[in-house]
Amino acid sequence: MIIIPLFLMLIMLFVRIQKGMFSALLLIVSTKSIMDVFWNIEVGPLSALAIQGAIFPVIFYKLFSKFKVLPTYWKNSAKLYLVALSLGLFWSIVMDPLIGLQDLVLNINIFLAFLILPSLITSKKRFNQLLFAMMAAGLFPIIVSLYQFNTGVVFQERQTIGLTRYVGFYHDAFPVRFYGLMTLLAVLAYGHTNKIKKVITKLGLIVLTIGALFSIYLVFSKAAVSILGLWIILMLLMSDSKIKQLFSIFFAIAIVFLILGDTFSSNIEQLFSKEVGYQSGEIKDARYTLAGRGYIWEDLWYFWSTEQTLFFQWFGDGITRPTHNEFLRVLMASGIIGLFIFVVFVFRSMKHILKIKKNIRVFGFMLVGMYLVDCIGLVPGVYYYYNILLWGIFGLLLMRPQLFIKYKKV
Repeated sequence: MIIIPLFLMLIMLFVRIQKGMFSALLLIVSTKSIMDVFWNIEVGPLSALAIQGAIFPVIFYKLFSKFKVLPTYWKNSAKLYLVALSLGLFWSIVMDPLIGLQDLVLNINIFLAFLILPSLITSKKRFNQLLFAMMAAGLFPIIVSLYQFNTGVVFQERQTIGLTRYVGFYHDAFPVRFYGLMTLLAVLAYGHTNKIKKVITKLGLIVLTIGALFSIYLVFSKAAVSILGLWIILMLLMSDSKIKQLFSIFFAIAIVFLILGDTFSSNIEQLFSKEVGYQSGEIKDARYTLAGRGYIWEDLWYFWSTEQTLFFQWFGDGITRPTHNEFLRVLMASGIIGLFIFVVFVFRSMKHILKIKKNIRVFGFMLVGMYLVDCIGLVPGVYYYYNILLWGIFGLLLMRPQLFIKYKKV
């Protein structure tokens, strides 16, 4: 199995040398969902995904020189984010050099998130190619999800609240729902920026949308449901064509109901049963909600507040722990100072939404909204590719709004 990820990485390097950074980017985006399948493959002490992460700065090293030409507000945001994530990294490298250096590369890649798309996506043609690459990446998890649903074959045993999660070959539900959401975002952006006249194109986008929604549903993720709900509300409130958006949403939901029937509503009800039970008073302990994350947060907070040294409380120890909350992770890894800087970064990002042109501002709200939801129950700061797409597209909205102008028929 190790041959496949190594082959993909060699192809990436070959394309980078022969065709340039943009072609390498398209290859990475379109194949990342396949590459992530090999999360448990190791080459010596490193995983295949860690090796790919180490290749990223090599592929895009020339972009570091372009940092100085970026707008000041964007450069400052990149610096704040990097410092917030890296403040305690020195101690991590001292205590465990291999893990510490991997985290250093991870943070460098997250810094690149503010450079890659804004620097390489310079035309409408390139933007459409990026969107198609994002849609292509969504095909693999969609096909695997449909196969599992139709055959009953489960490749990875994962459950939540008694529901079997169809996570495919991935470690958990996150990759499936991430690629599903990015597919939906790409479809929405493509529809917003292009006058689609060909029936075959419209049908293809509709089928892809339904497939993405279905794959997201099958992993039974509360975060994914929350993000989709937020996106629907934002589109209804901010879309120029509310009737068209409303029709599209109800059409997609109707298809899901047609396929699943009453199972859909009963599964969603079961997914949120603990949260509903807490609100109704049947469940007294709030820690029992959100898949028991409250217990994890309580234990880690107890460690930080009573056992961690004062120095590490302020500056962090650089150790990334499974906190299931980005604010708590940053507090423990980068200390009080790092958390303060991170909160400043988050508020700056929310403020930057208002810099985006009004007719495309909804996409900014969608991206930052997704990030905030994930910060509550996930740790976005350990997924560099997540940041590359999220902050990369956010940067395009800010610095290249002309890419989102609808001008041609396809």
